[in-house]
Amino acid sequence: MHQRNGGGGRAMVDDAFRMAINAGVQAHAGGRPDLAAAHFAHAVKIAPDHPVALFNLGIALEDAGQGDAALPVLEEALRRRPDHAHTLFRLGSLLVLKGGLERATALLMRLLEGQPDYPDAAFRLGNVQMALGRYDAAAAAYRRALVLAPDAGSVTNNLAGALRRQGRAVEAARLYKRAVRLAPDFADYHKNLGACLISLGQWEEGWPHYDWRHRQAAWGWRRDIPGVPRWDGSPLAGRTILVHFEQGLGDTLQFIRYLSVLKNQGARTLFECQPTMRDILRGVAGIDQLVCHGEPLPQADCHAPLMSLPGLCGSSPQSVPGAKEPYLHPDADRVAAWGRRIARDGFKVGINWQAAGDERSIPLGAFAPLAAVPGIRLFNLQQKVGLDQLQALAGPFGITCFPDAEQDQTHGSFMDTAAIIANLDLVVSCDSAMIHLAGAMGKPAFLALPWLADWRWLTHPDRTVWYDGIRMFRCERESGWDGVLRRIAQSTIDLINLKVIPCQG
Repeated sequence: MHQRNGGGGRAMVDDAFRMAINAGVQAHAGGRPDLAAAHFAHAVKIAPDHPVALFNLGIALEDAGQGDAALPVLEEALRRRPDHAHTLFRLGSLLVLKGGLERATALLMRLLEGQPDYPDAAFRLGNVQMALGRYDAAAAAYRRALVLAPDAGSVTNNLAGALRRQGRAVEAARLYKRAVRLAPDFADYHKNLGACLISLGQWEEGWPHYDWRHRQAAWGWRRDIPGVPRWDGSPLAGRTILVHFEQGLGDTLQFIRYLSVLKNQGARTLFECQPTMRDILRGVAGIDQLVCHGEPLPQADCHAPLMSLPGLCGSSPQSVPGAKEPYLHPDADRVAAWGRRIARDGFKVGINWQAAGDERSIPLGAFAPLAAVPGIRLFNLQQKVGLDQLQALAGPFGITCFPDAEQDQTHGSFMDTAAIIANLDLVVSCDSAMIHLAGAMGKPAFLALPWLADWRWLTHPDRTVWYDGIRMFRCERESGWDGVLRRIAQSTIDLINLKVIPCQG
């Protein structure tokens, strides 16, 4: 094309190319990636093989929200310049968003081989390795990024996260503290530090940091009540405090115990609950008035989020209220009615296998060793999600299901389930609301936990400070759920044979 046009024509083409590139750069710098993409596309039309035009078009398309269109453009740009660091980085980063984690890993490693002093690439590689569950490799990548950018709070925070995933919580806490020092106003680092310290039993230091969650931009449970200050732990005698729920149903069941602590301090207690929890919470001591979320709030002197109460009340792992005795009591008539349906024969075990998070959920098929225990009767406690697995396994496992339970989801969640649990000998559950229901009722229960359990379960191998009746079974790093359920099955056999109650020693 250039030869046919002669020298003058080629100059005109070069000028048009430069103008298109310059216009694209200006539009992108001005916050108009869509316009920039149009200019860069014109440059590519003029010079289809030019790697700079292709690269700029790719990043403009991605920044304009057109990742699918950007991907082949960046691929072609990389084909034209196989070792160009920025193309490797942008393509690798885009592949992460598109789920191409393995190829992204290869590209980022290739980039760092050719340009070792690229901290963003090392950081991104660490994030990819975390997503792939390769925590040792992630930590190595983050350490490399820290050498290049030692004051980067984000890298320090993520390295701490990688170490926590390896079970190295003490080292992680030191790094979280450093991240907080580097960025003292960044709420995410405080929250992560708080959760880590709480898991280590360092509650006096940990809970104030965890309280920073309410400053996170994405926190969905922040409550600001005009004219009503947040409680700061000061005396409550003669005052009315409004406590409001946050996070999940299990969190409400676990932390509602603290309303009795406030009541014992002389407060009048109001609790704003999830509407579906209203009826089951009526059986909890220490609540003067329940208010469903969405209803007008009564007047109060102060308010507090439910999960801040352990810190505000000065709890320690040795002084958790409600751990040694039940604080949730199901309706007696409903318990009796379900008892007639369940009957008394056999060793009766309620099972729950799916939680809100995939890491905490267990395939129902993994319960096969428990189903094979002689003399056992399994009862389904799973609600809503995960019920599809019963189609294939309810029969072979001998699971009794009650489709008519929990019909009232408006205000009556857990009412039937609590009455069913009251008639069972044992509950076996993943980390879900069901384990908190059993624990709050003082029912013997076995809790199956993943390798990295939630901060609330601390670090003891099998005992929890929250419920004396719960015994924990943690995944070993490589064994997965099958090993945990085999251990639970053996412990159930021991219970049946020895006729002992779990977790009383």
